[in-house]
Amino acid sequence: MGQHETGRRWMGSWAVALLWMAMAVAPAWAARTEPAVAVVRQFQNTLLSVMKAGKSLGFQGRYRRLMPAVRASHDLPYIAQLTLGPYWNKLSLAQHRAFVTEFARLTVATYAAQFRRYSGQAFRRTASRAVAQGDVLVATELTTHGHKDATIDYLLAPTAGRWEIVNIVANGVSDLALKRAQYTAIIQKKGFSALLSILRAKVTELSRGAPKR
Repeated sequence: MGQHETGRRWMGSWAVALLWMAMAVAPAWAARTEPAVAVVRQFQNTLLSVMKAGKSLGFQGRYRRLMPAVRASHDLPYIAQLTLGPYWNKLSLAQHRAFVTEFARLTVATYAAQFRRYSGQAFRRTASRAVAQGDVLVATELTTHGHKDATIDYLLAPTAGRWEIVNIVANGVSDLALKRAQYTAIIQKKGFSALLSILRAKVTELSRGAPKR
């Protein structure tokens, strides 16, 4: 897991507005952000290649191709930790490992289910800026034949000498904030074991067929 200050990148659905207000202005910003932009570009290129071969690959093929790409570009252990909020410190090391494993599986399964067919989609970077704490925000759009379908903004942090995605904000909604609200509510009502079971069931559901995009 990357070394981060506790809670330093926790963001709500309002996070993008605050981050843009806190932009670091400097002449060399483009050079500083390019390595982070390259991580996003490579990941999105993988998504497109998987979409183009989506039908022939099937869910399992897309999943196998996406797993290394997600692990290479996302700080999954750190994101998993943040989604559990204060409950993380109440769990054992074995429970940490179990949750990170299931969280990673669900993350990849979600990508494999959502990006399963190609019909003229493309990603376009609209901006990239250095923001608070030395992080970088890379703003992109998903388009179909030139028409915007969604805005997808990536927050990346420098970890162990490389850049990794630590949050994604799609159409103004923070994925991290959404998952944290959902997962902590489940733990509070049903317990940690129930959360693991729900994550596993969701992966199975996605593998059997996802709602159409």
